[in-house]
Amino acid sequence: MTQSLERRLKEHYNGQVKSTKNRRPLILFYTEKFSTKEEASLREEFFKTGKGREFLNSKEKGA
Repeated sequence: MTQSLERRLKEHYNGQVKSTKNRRPLILFYTEKFSTKEEASLREEFFKTGKGREFLNSKEKGA
């Protein structure tokens, strides 16, 4: 979750994020916007489930 997608992507591309530092180059293939942090958190939790990963994999293949 972030308020500034451009800033966050720059951090990932520059290797400043521990979890993605060794998996560069990264490709952004899907984004969503939410009105509240709570909505965004719930969606993030979904993406960490089997169904959520299936959903993202289907989007990635279409990219």
